[in-house]
Amino acid sequence: MGKAVSNNIKAKAKIIMNEFKEKLGTDFEKNKLFLKGMNLPLSKLTINLMAGYITRTIKIELKEKEILDKKIEQSKTPMKKVKDTQIHG
Repeated sequence: MGKAVSNNIKAKAKIIMNEFKEKLGTDFEKNKLFLKGMNLPLSKLTINLMAGYITRTIKIELKEKEILDKKIEQSKTPMKKVKDTQIHG
């Protein structure tokens, strides 16, 4: 509970994420200060919701990227050679 965010907030946050991806990170306070510094006509609640959504989304993306990198790394490891054996049926 507590993670429900309206589509309006998500849409605004996604636009900002697409434009300023390199300036946003996994720290809520820094993201909030960045949004405040943009001088957008947003309320305090909206800024906090957007900063929280952006932070959570970036953390999820990083975690997914980590998992994908591990899978790629595991697939690059050489497989054990198996002797040719005949299967008797």
